[in-house]
Amino acid sequence: MIKQAVFAFLCIAASPLSVLADGEEPVVDEPVPTPQENQYVRGSQLSYDPFYVLPNQRGYKSIDVGVRGNDIGKPDKTTDFFLMSKFTPSDGIEVGAQLGFGFLNESASNFSSLIVGSKYSLGPQRAAAVNLLMPAGDIKNPGISLGIMNTLALGQQLEINKQLFVGVLKGFTGGSGIVVDAAVEPVLIINPRWVAYLSVTMSSNTTDWSGQMSVDAFPNIDWVISDGNTLNLGLQLGLTGDAKSETTGLYLTLLRTM
Repeated sequence: MIKQAVFAFLCIAASPLSVLADGEEPVVDEPVPTPQENQYVRGSQLSYDPFYVLPNQRGYKSIDVGVRGNDIGKPDKTTDFFLMSKFTPSDGIEVGAQLGFGFLNESASNFSSLIVGSKYSLGPQRAAAVNLLMPAGDIKNPGISLGIMNTLALGQQLEINKQLFVGVLKGFTGGSGIVVDAAVEPVLIINPRWVAYLSVTMSSNTTDWSGQMSVDAFPNIDWVISDGNTLNLGLQLGLTGDAKSETTGLYLTLLRTM
């Protein structure tokens, strides 16, 4: 019922009805796929934070509400929603959690995943991160990821974000090897209200490095609507690798900082 309500709310057109000719058998709708028992998270979801953000000062809080559509041609069947919240209890230490929902994803449950974690500042432009994928929703087994983040400033308006995450345990790996996820993100600060990003991510598993390799691009842009409110819009594009994204994804996120 929830999927149908969200489907109607977003005004997604219904599929045209099939017309039967004489002698043809009725068309039977295929059953909706159920979540896989061995479903796991990999690649660019090794962190609770959907964006590259270093830890802030004490008292900083943020809430992100977003939509991730893996195929813009089938938004009613391949779209996930997420809710992320984080805060900074002490200077340089950040804790947070991300909830995943499959309201419009045929292969996911309404509540699909939960990741909690923390970031630790190692300096003005560097941080370490640890994340725990909980056995909740569609995820049957836990996972742990460790990461390092670093920012290189090339001027007042240009910088490059870099991060490397490794994921272990069945929740992240599916039961074999180690998942490796790396990202390079040039950032262009156009003005105080507009910031452009060109993220390139690489993900694979050590058991079959070439067979599970994916290199995707994520061009996106921030629009600061007002103080503390930012809208992010981006596309997910497959570049190379046997496991690259085969469809174009559309991401939309509202970020609220406090």
